Amino acid sequence: MRTEVAVAAYQQAGEIFPGDPLLSVEFGIVALRCLPDWVRGDAIAPPVAGECSISMRQIARSLGTAPETVRRHIGQLRDRGALIVSDQGVLLATTDENAARVAQYLLGVHDLMIRLIEDVTLTCDLHLPVGSPATVGMADVIGRAIEVLLLPVDTFHLVGHQQAFLLWGALTAVAVRGVTYDPVLARRYAVAIPPDELRSSTSLRRLADALGIPYATAWRHIQTLQERGLVTRLSSDRWTVLTVNLLVDTAQAVGTPPSIFTLRKLRELTLLGLDPWCVEQRYQRGRPSPPLLG
Repeated sequence: MRTEVAVAAYQQAGEIFPGDPLLSVEFGIVALRCLPDWVRGDAIAPPVAGECSISMRQIARSLGTAPETVRRHIGQLRDRGALIVSDQGVLLATTDENAARVAQYLLGVHDLMIRLIEDVTLTCDLHLPVGSPATVGMADVIGRAIEVLLLPVDTFHLVGHQQAFLLWGALTAVAVRGVTYDPVLARRYAVAIPPDELRSSTSLRRLADALGIPYATAWRHIQTLQERGLVTRLSSDRWTVLTVNLLVDTAQAVGTPPSIFTLRKLRELTLLGLDPWCVEQRYQRGRPSPPLLG
């Protein structure tokens, strides 16, 4: 389910940054640093003068990306009016247009985190301690949501490219969607890999369209993923992730740390008093739907 949330976040980013949803990675890092300036209680509003910023060197270090690549992406976000670059560092632009963009992003990731908490609670036998009195606020949820969404950035290099990681994650979500959204099956396979007969497949063209990735680019990445044993081609244009693909060291390195990290973040929120069984009223824009992946 964590993978579903990550893919849904990229689909949301496609609305915010048409043509290049992967710009949301750098945008999310800056948004996380600037969160104290933008969120007050349950309200999101631009600051009169932003005090929080982050240097390009820090962004590059957190991404494990070449500084020149980060500078190029930050420049694109600046040209779109999303960021301000100054001697102080990189921070969110405070124009009306960007304030609407920031609110859309922050409220979107907030609701995705609540959806994740709700789904995990319904389908997993987890006993998370709930603190009292409740002190959890919107910024607490948003901050941890961005941290969960950005964690895969640390594992992009294992599959070679951000778009390749996104394809692999989306195929994994498609393959086990029937299991993760069935409470009985989810509990049965909570600590075991579901059998291959329960897995679904999808066409690469439909997947590329859903993710906003050019088909030629998706084809190039899927070939690399297949060569590395991370995906399986079932027919002329049907792809999935089978058990054999999940047993390779690369897949386990990509999948296990984010899951453990996510559970730790959920526990942090419940310790602040967030009751995982009573989260429906916390949605800001309504319960988000699972990503459309063909």
